Amino acid sequence: MGSTLMRTRAIDLERQRDELHEDFTYLQSHSMRNNLVFTNIADDNSSGNETAEVTEQKLWEHMQTALKLSKDITDSIRFERVNRSPGYPITG
Repeated sequence: MGSTLMRTRAIDLERQRDELHEDFTYLQSHSMRNNLVFTNIADDNSSGNETAEVTEQKLWEHMQTALKLSKDITDSIRFERVNRSPGYPITG
């Protein structure tokens, strides 16, 4: 009787693990759905600690020059949050 109970419990735990993995995957993809990643945009200083406002301005300028979006369009874009990824600052 003990081995049957252990097997049933193991099956239940495997099912719960699979459900938790599915929930985690859903939540992870949901949190990333509105993310945009831009690369090769220069930092204002060598420490890479520019303000969010400066980063936003650089993104709008980048969208106008690199992506050829009009100023009217970029002026209508609002960012919920901007931040720099850690790494090597790009000067320019």
